[in-house]
Amino acid sequence: MINIYTPSEIEKIRQGGKILGDVLQKVLARATPGITTLDLDKYADELIVKNGASPSFKMEEGYKFATCMNVNDMVVHGIPTNYKLQDGDTLGVDIGAYYQGFHTDTSWSVEIGKDSSIFLEVGKKALNLAIQKCIVGNHTGDISQAIQETIEAAGYSCVKQLVGHGVGRSLHEDPEIPCYLRGKIENTPILKEGMVLAVEAIYNMGESKIVYANDDGWTIVTKDGFPSGLFEHTVVVTKNGPEILTIASGS
Repeated sequence: MINIYTPSEIEKIRQGGKILGDVLQKVLARATPGITTLDLDKYADELIVKNGASPSFKMEEGYKFATCMNVNDMVVHGIPTNYKLQDGDTLGVDIGAYYQGFHTDTSWSVEIGKDSSIFLEVGKKALNLAIQKCIVGNHTGDISQAIQETIEAAGYSCVKQLVGHGVGRSLHEDPEIPCYLRGKIENTPILKEGMVLAVEAIYNMGESKIVYANDDGWTIVTKDGFPSGLFEHTVVVTKNGPEILTIASGS
């Protein structure tokens, strides 16, 4: 079932998204050479709680952290550790917040100690174009197609086993939003006013295949060892077009 949220519910999600967007930007600003991903996670946790929210990811069974920290070939679900970030590392910070009964979800990738690379700029572009497709009457397939076309035109590959998703009362809701077009656009769910979506561009520099890194049950990496990128915003479909809810204040 795809949830449709009321204006009052969306306002609560909007407030939670603003908190989360601010937290993410502060965490990214602290992601410098020498800091550990565990330190960044603790900082994110403290900020979320300080702002009256709760870390969504800690509400997932078996997961103990406020964030997922994906370094270099890690695609998703990277567990924060004592690994010290180094110049040139690619870091993807994935984070969620639960506020007044509703979840928001966002992620961003950066290159440590350097300006953004061409690889990461492609992911930003893919996410932006995908969000532009979040309009009433379009389909989730329009979002998927925008991501796929942008990523593949740059010579990179979309991760096919992982998806964006609805978000709200639960962290993961229907509909699924793949990073590539499955079948025909008209056979995918129609976007309606009040739908809240976690739109994700998940892609690899090399081939699309992914594997579990170890036996922790969480960390997923690229099979070929090349870097991965992840960009995500929580978006609400409105009659006036898409509204990004996880933008930091002043952005």
